[in-house]
Amino acid sequence: MSVIFTAVKCFVFAFNFFSLLLGICIVCLNIFGLEFAVRNTDEHTYCIVGIILGSFVCMSTLFGCYGVICESLGVNVIYSFFMLMLLCTQLLQMQTYKHQKFFINALDLLEDAWDDVDVDPNAMQSVEINYHCCGLYNANDYKYRRMETPASCYRYQNATLESNLFSRGCVEALETSYHKTMERENIFNWSLLICECAVFLYSCILSILLFKRTQSRDHTPEDGHLPAQPVQRINHCNSRTHLLSN
Repeated sequence: MSVIFTAVKCFVFAFNFFSLLLGICIVCLNIFGLEFAVRNTDEHTYCIVGIILGSFVCMSTLFGCYGVICESLGVNVIYSFFMLMLLCTQLLQMQTYKHQKFFINALDLLEDAWDDVDVDPNAMQSVEINYHCCGLYNANDYKYRRMETPASCYRYQNATLESNLFSRGCVEALETSYHKTMERENIFNWSLLICECAVFLYSCILSILLFKRTQSRDHTPEDGHLPAQPVQRINHCNSRTHLLSN
């Protein structure tokens, strides 16, 4: 029993540690994505929800590690319930927000910025600086519109060297960036989901073992010895002869 209990404790602590690392990575990725997300869009909301969810994962894993170390039944039961809620919330987030919709919205914003580049070039220039691209499809798009190539199309905004010119267009850069972001998000989300399932399972097992150990302690004295049996009283009804002889 003690070997199983120790093994379950080690599994819970290890999966808690992995969940903590994955939660920190998800928070960092969403903070990084929040810098490029446009306000009041689904992508911006997704990044905020990801930061909140990752922060709750980090705090709950610390709470779970405390429950494992102190071997508290109440703490582990509360942690198991809280981990189940986080598991359901993450599944809901993964099903609600789709990266394909983010790409379509970003592509529409890019096309709007390109249509207004001769009137308000700041929006297009910010995209070119963030994604290291030039024009809509390539660097020649400015020539087709009879415009000078801006400094945002050059690496380090240094327009003195032709080798610093970004050759790819912003549509290609945006598509590549979103594919990489989607792959990273899927890897971290599914890894965290698996870790949360394992933590929830082993935490429930640990709670059951703690409950059984508590029950066994309630029925067993602290010194480990069985209680003394009552001494059987001797009936002296047949000892009258011995008394009369005295």
